[in-house]
Amino acid sequence: LSSLTTIEAELTAPLSYPRFVVSSIFLRECFKPLTADPKEEFVFITGPEVDGVMVLSKLCAFEHLSRTEIGVVGDPKSTHRLLGRLDKFGHRLLAHFHSHPGHGPESVRPSGIDTQYQARLEAIGCNNIGAIFSRDGYIRFFRLQSKFDLTVYGAGVEHVSDTLYRLTNLD
Repeated sequence: LSSLTTIEAELTAPLSYPRFVVSSIFLRECFKPLTADPKEEFVFITGPEVDGVMVLSKLCAFEHLSRTEIGVVGDPKSTHRLLGRLDKFGHRLLAHFHSHPGHGPESVRPSGIDTQYQARLEAIGCNNIGAIFSRDGYIRFFRLQSKFDLTVYGAGVEHVSDTLYRLTNLD
């Protein structure tokens, strides 16, 4: 009987890890600029936080020091200005999205640079996630220190596995 009480408490307890919601339309809107040319692209994402749920809804572009087919480096002055603007309006960095070259689910695995960047953000207390977009519509979301809950609202996105999704009907 005590085991049932424990199970019930675990099932009804609030989630202890970050929760995110993103619209399928917003993901499609992000896909276009992230894959507009063969070079990698990198953007920040913000949005409202409602009852502990972070709603990914606003793409925030910034200047880059370099963009190539295998890497992208943001301009620190531009990213700091952007983060200051978000703070001025009571928003914060909820996610960072970028593209990788290639196609298929294997092309969206985080690189060492990707995991190092996310680790630095988590080390300073950012409760955010990263997402990597492939050229054919695969998206992998990731976080390092804790699990996260992601809900994709709407149609046009297939949940492939765990944190891997695919945009459908890209025509």
